Amino acid sequence: MTGIHTGDVDVTVTLHDSEPAPDDGDWQDIVEISAHCASGEFMVRGMMDDLDEELPVLSFNGPGHYRLRVHARGRDTATDLAPDEVTEWYLIQAWPAATATDATVIRQIDGYGASVRAH
Repeated sequence: MTGIHTGDVDVTVTLHDSEPAPDDGDWQDIVEISAHCASGEFMVRGMMDDLDEELPVLSFNGPGHYRLRVHARGRDTATDLAPDEVTEWYLIQAWPAATATDATVIRQIDGYGASVRAH
């Protein structure tokens, strides 16, 4: 979930043959989840608009099981607003992996994320 109500966010997708190291950077939240893609066409899409650029297909190895590590920062900057400039950044790392039953929390420090998790 984004912190902003409406507007653009920056999303980067990186694809890996095996589990990469988390990008420590200045990410506020980093969480991993498992996903299964039956069609082989698992993609990031804009919710209400087309993306400015096409992002790589997350299921780059075809149908099957994948692990996604989502990094987020900036969600506290303009919560519930519609900023004219990008205030949130996301990095999605994807790699083929057996299904894990639970999400793995690496870091959770932003206020917006804490408020979402409390509900």
